[in-house]
Parts: sequence; structure tokens; C-alpha cells
Amino acid sequence: MTVVTFAVTLVLSCSATAQAQIVWQGHTWKLTQGGMAGVAPGNPSNISVDANGYLHLNITKSGEAWTASELFTVDNLGFGTYQWLVEGNAWDMDPVTVLGLFPYGPTHGIGHDATNEIDIEFSKWGNTCVCNADFTVYPPVRRDHGDPSYELNFKVDKGTTTLTTARMVWSSASIVFTIMSGDQPIGTTANVLKTATFTSSKADIPQQPIPVGINLWAFKAVPARNQSVIIRAFQYVP
Repeated sequence: MTVVTFAVTLVLSCSATAQAQIVWQGHTWKLTQGGMAGVAPGNPSNISVDANGYLHLNITKSGEAWTASELFTVDNLGFGTYQWLVEGNAWDMDPVTVLGLFPYGPTHGIGHDATNEIDIEFSKWGNTCVCNADFTVYPPVRRDHGDPSYELNFKVDKGTTTLTTARMVWSSASIVFTIMSGDQPIGTTANVLKTATFTSSKADIPQQPIPVGINLWAFKAVPARNQSVIIRAFQYVP
């Protein structure tokens, strides 16, 4: 199938630097150029939207240089249901590859790093754990050493499904994580691969609206070959 890239809008700031953006799933997203998590910088050319409206993220090598992909919503989203539909085998990527689906405040100046972050991540973390995914919550106020309030690494056998639904329901007092095989509508829970609920005091759960990020990045080393992930859909219901 021919991939058609949607138009990318360039917004010039007063410093005459350009910020690439796309409009996707009802939100405007800024595309990271340069520094991001991991050992490969972000490159907007690694991100495209095809004729079906599916988001493509890539880690690629050009010459001797590796680049990754990352984007954040311009708007801040608060308590509610967040859901992503992932196509392909995100469970068994190169061991250093990480797919992150996450509300994250510091990118908009809301708190410092290791605060205001809620993660669903698919990765083997360089085979440093017996896992291929994790759920993580970082509090609104940084802890000693930047430790998370909650972290659960786990391994799932996804079976033969080529679609994975990743959902988090964030409220002031709890966060419910659920990963399901197949395309599951919001409000439906079926074919659950993993679910977990984090409850704590409000001091441990982010409390203010923050942007949403999606990234595909390289943890501590570059992969053996180019990596790619397709996100068919993102939904947010307050």
C-alpha cells in the first residue's frame, strides 16, 4: 500500500526556529527534533500518517546516525480514559526498543523530570528484566533519586493477535491500566492480557492536566535494525 504523508505544519517561533507539527486524532502534536529519551535523537521525518489515518513511528539509521521518533499534544489533558490501538508486534521488538504511551508534564514545563508522568511502555529494556511491557506512575512532586510511585514490569504472550488495545483510566485517586488483545472500544473490557490498579494518596498521583506523548526510542544502545510501530488510533474521553 502506498503511504501518504499528511501535511506537516511548521510554526516559527520568535527565535526563528521551526517546530514541526501534525494534526492527528483531533489533536495538534509537536514532533520532537533533537534531544529525547534514549541514545537516538528525535527526527520528525521518522513520523508520518498514512491514507488510513494511521500514525507511523520509526527508528532509522542514515549513514552512521540513528534517529528516533516522538510527539506530544499541544493541549493538556486531564482525568479520564486514554486509549491507543497498536498494530504489529510491539511485544517482541529489538530488546533495546521502547514504545511509550504516556501523559507527561515536564515537556510543557509542568514539574521536573521524574514527575507528572503515567506510562504504558512496551520494551524488554535491553533484556535487563524478564518482561516485555510495564506500567509506571511518577508523582507530581519528585521523590528521592526520581523513583516512581508505582512500577510494574511484566511479560505477556500476546498470541497471534496483530492488534493491541492499551488503556489507562486516570482519576484523582487511582489509575487503572489495561492491555487487551484486539480492537476493544472504550467502555468494553475483553481479551485482557494484563490489568493493574494503582491507588494512593493524591500526593502520589499527578493531579493537573498534562500533554500526552507517544515515542519510539532506543534504550542505552541502538537496535540491530530499523524499527517501526503503527498506532492506528488514540482516544481521550474526559
